[in-house]
Amino acid sequence: MEAELEKEWDDAELLAGEGQALEAEGEQLLTLKQVATILQVECSTVRHWEKEFAEYMGKAVLINQKKHYTTRQLEVLTKIKELLQTEQYTIKGAKRRLELDNVLAASLGVEHNFKTTVFIMFSAIMQELQAARQESRELAREVARLREEKNRVEEQLAAAENRGLLDYLWRRWPKARTAEEQGRA
Repeated sequence: MEAELEKEWDDAELLAGEGQALEAEGEQLLTLKQVATILQVECSTVRHWEKEFAEYMGKAVLINQKKHYTTRQLEVLTKIKELLQTEQYTIKGAKRRLELDNVLAASLGVEHNFKTTVFIMFSAIMQELQAARQESRELAREVARLREEKNRVEEQLAAAENRGLLDYLWRRWPKARTAEEQGRA
């Protein structure tokens, strides 16, 4: 996730104009359009999220009448996008989740990036486990189907062997066949 964010950040730096990223107080800044490009959403979506989640975002920096966003704000917007679009939270639910994340981070003294990384890794592990469980179920169904097919084939082979043995006996001892046929009649 961080590698993706760094790559997207590098891509956004190129959008800043002639490869120069704006900086304020030693921190790189991105325009609204750059943030929207990184998040792959419309500018209006970023503006909407900024209004809805103002208490988690902080104020955007104004330079030449344009809003600029810090790395921390980009991380918050990335988390908001994940909650709303990937995890299908409502805005109210996403606010609760962000508040819970902030409380946990403050109480545990865990840096947000580390916590996010651990959460993403845990989510990926859970997805892997769910996929493995599903694959295991499918394999169990396939094994059961193959066992049924094996039993059916064994029954057919046994029946064919019995018919073959009877045919051999009847050819070898034709009188036994006529006695067998008379016994049926």
